[in-house]
Amino acid sequence: MVLSVRHTNNYSALGMRMMKKTLLALSLLGLTGSAVASPFYVDTGTNWDGGTTVTTDKACDTCTSSKNEITYAYQSVTTVTDTDANGIDAGDTVTTSGGLAVGAFGFNRVTGFNPGGGYLTNNDNGYGPTTPVTPGWQLSFSFTGLAGQIVQYTPNVSLELAYGPVGNFDLYYSTDNGLTTVNFMDIKVTGAASGSGGTLLAGVVDFTNVDALPVSMYNMFNSDGATCNGATGFYDIWLNCDGTGLPLMEIGFLADFNTNASQISITDNLDGTFTLTGNHDGSAVFNVPEPSTLALFGGTLLLLGAGARRRKA
Repeated sequence: MVLSVRHTNNYSALGMRMMKKTLLALSLLGLTGSAVASPFYVDTGTNWDGGTTVTTDKACDTCTSSKNEITYAYQSVTTVTDTDANGIDAGDTVTTSGGLAVGAFGFNRVTGFNPGGGYLTNNDNGYGPTTPVTPGWQLSFSFTGLAGQIVQYTPNVSLELAYGPVGNFDLYYSTDNGLTTVNFMDIKVTGAASGSGGTLLAGVVDFTNVDALPVSMYNMFNSDGATCNGATGFYDIWLNCDGTGLPLMEIGFLADFNTNASQISITDNLDGTFTLTGNHDGSAVFNVPEPSTLALFGGTLLLLGAGARRRKA
């Protein structure tokens, strides 16, 4: 996995780049059409802003409207081991942690959704900080121990890190500005897909090690398109369309990670290691495969397998 370091504060432009790179990443898998940036909505079980499906475009009274992506900001800490006693350079090993594992909730959270929310259209169901006057809800995340190595480093200009397909991103829900949080969903890291101008962190939705919560909490994120035998909740899809009784429907996750390379803080620990800290922003999309896409992809695999058998023969 390659993580390209760059910076943007223009979420609209970032979203367009995200879509282009998503298309590139999925094209490598032979997936197109409805598999790209699948629409979703979030059902918290609470109507935070008083809007209804009659007065707004919410998916349900306790839901947001349909969304294409989430936007976020987070902090990270990376430990670099100088493997060649030559300072920070290509080939040095790294371990990275981020989000709530290294910083406060206010600096490590989902900042919003695209399309962005208003009251009547593109409704966010009151997403945002809780105040004495207005209650709210927020999402955050945490990760630890992503292991890899430096691919390229130019001080104050660029940094590229390669990670293996290991680790989880734990997602959290809070209604009190992070004083208490619950881990309702995870993203299992599977690798990355690179394109011009940046790199996407790839993963799949997973519920193996989440907190013990009501099923409705696991189903906060819902597909606004493809379903698993009629079920829209991400947990229900993960649980039931697991490739045993029903066809496998892995919900993909692609995240665009950015930082300002000139703002990376580097500390020489004088023991052969360095500590890098940085601030990031980015956006992420989910991909819920349609049954027709699954069939197409499966058929492609069968054709590839048949071709391989013919070549062996």
